[in-house]
Amino acid sequence: MPSLGDTVWVFLGGLILCLISGRFAIRWLAKSQCVAPVRYEDCPPLQAYQEAKPRTPTMGGLFVLGAGILAAASAGGLRDAGGWLVLAAAAGLGFVGLLDDLLKFRGANAVGLRTAPKLMMTLVVGAAVGIASGSRPVGYGTLDIPWAGRTVELGWLWVPFAMTVIAGCAHAVNLTDGMDGLAAGCLAITFSVLGLIALAWGPQAQGLGAWCAALAGACVGFLWFNSFPASIVLGDVGALGLGAALGTISLLTHGALWLIVIGGVFVAEALSVMLQVASYKWRGGRRLFRVAPIHHHFHLGGLAEPKVIVRFWIVGLIFALLGLTGAERP
Repeated sequence: MPSLGDTVWVFLGGLILCLISGRFAIRWLAKSQCVAPVRYEDCPPLQAYQEAKPRTPTMGGLFVLGAGILAAASAGGLRDAGGWLVLAAAAGLGFVGLLDDLLKFRGANAVGLRTAPKLMMTLVVGAAVGIASGSRPVGYGTLDIPWAGRTVELGWLWVPFAMTVIAGCAHAVNLTDGMDGLAAGCLAITFSVLGLIALAWGPQAQGLGAWCAALAGACVGFLWFNSFPASIVLGDVGALGLGAALGTISLLTHGALWLIVIGGVFVAEALSVMLQVASYKWRGGRRLFRVAPIHHHFHLGGLAEPKVIVRFWIVGLIFALLGLTGAERP
């Protein structure tokens, strides 16, 4: 069984690799003019918010994912099929995010991938993970029921469930990545708690525990550069890639339903957007929030950006600890 000390070293490995690579990557991205474009032309309050910030290099997810993958692989994260599935999901949706980021640099008013093609690609990656994991006789098709002390076998529902989890995680993290350090801090908390759960489950989850520790460490290392005011942002390559890894790990640890609790901030961010769209469509243009995702609702309500970020981290930590209260294998 992996020790807590070993896991800490993996965490520190991801952190240190991210710190070292980040120094060089930020200079290169800034020199290459890979700066985050203005994304809120259709929302004047948010456009003013972004235009007031300095032009910040984007695609920081390239070195976050790179550091996390290297640290996880060095710690035995690729010794079993589960680790390879995490790598495939992170690399697959990381590539989709990279394509999305690069398309935004085509011109002054260029946009990235359209919503439908991006959603389809995330669903395809989710389907591939679901098929690959469900076809192996290692129990990946089971799901723990929160606080019930039992599991259920999903059978043929496993693949569509995996598609929903991975696509949902990827897009929820992407929506959360709207303020300096917000997504990275919440990801570090969520990966850390999933790693503790995997560590408690024993040798069968050793590889997944290494992935959690490595990615959590990389996210903390990224915060060194991404904390307010940010020197670099994740970009879609980081948000989609890390979200895919998070969803895949939750599936392979049978804890996708626990992720609703542990990753409560991501769930709230995604729900705020869905509720806002539904309210605008079905209530004659009336909105529930000032703007969505919900972190901007609080910011436009008068809270300073650093206060919103730290408070969301605190809420994320509370959700994560709540998830730990009953996340035990039956």
